[in-house]
Amino acid sequence: MQQTEVLKRMMDNYAHMSPSQQRIADVILKDPETSAFFNVAELARAADVSDSTVTRFATFLGYTGFPALSQQLQAIVRMRLTTKERLERSQSVQSRDEESIFFSSLEDDLQNLKLMMEQLDALQVGRSAALLQGAEKIGIVCSRSSVSLGLFFEFYLNFFGKQSIMLTGEPRTIDLMSRFSPSDVIVGIGFSRYSKFAVNSLRYFQNAGVPVIAITDYPSSPLAQYAAHTLFCPTGIASHMDSFVAPLALIQALLRGMSKTMSTEDMKSLENIWRDFDVYFKTE
Repeated sequence: MQQTEVLKRMMDNYAHMSPSQQRIADVILKDPETSAFFNVAELARAADVSDSTVTRFATFLGYTGFPALSQQLQAIVRMRLTTKERLERSQSVQSRDEESIFFSSLEDDLQNLKLMMEQLDALQVGRSAALLQGAEKIGIVCSRSSVSLGLFFEFYLNFFGKQSIMLTGEPRTIDLMSRFSPSDVIVGIGFSRYSKFAVNSLRYFQNAGVPVIAITDYPSSPLAQYAAHTLFCPTGIASHMDSFVAPLALIQALLRGMSKTMSTEDMKSLENIWRDFDVYFKTE
């Protein structure tokens, strides 16, 4: 889907909209970059309509709900604006009330989780977990802020006894890329704005015949074209930062799928090691 298709839909269907729907369309078409950061209540207030009218407007345009419409608007922002410009846009629509900002942020995260659940292919998740479980080595391609997700993923992969290697673009990790073969699996994690390292790495591994799983935000993501399996999760919130709530939930789902093969004996061995090395704090 072209990132501007959402705006084209509004223009093409404008004559068939109710007056209330036209007011919503007017707000969005006038300034899509700012509108992308509105939640339902904020867009309703800007258009002087009810919250339910905004929801019906999204379904009128053919989306499953407001989260899906919002995601397409945010895709426009992510393609057009720099991080600095995104911060300025988000600040222009945020309330000065810190409590309102806090709850608005949580609402954005809930919206992302809901959208991911609507769009996620459970079979793809299952196949990806099985592919990871059968891999000899697992490479995790991530850079910049997505390194935080990679570290969490790596920790639990090692916990499950899998050999995993972080590939972050740091020169020493680039040297490790030649160690992967078709019996291994690469997981690429990246969201708009996509790093060149992540895109180039997945291209390299696809050409080398190494299976690739991509965790990214949009079907138009450059990571998706190099992946055998692509798992989509939204990260957009009204901020210059991405929200990693949905990607982290997705990674946890993959890990839980893999944990089914972990035996009680494996856990017993780990507990013995933790006890011998006095890993955890004990209360008196």
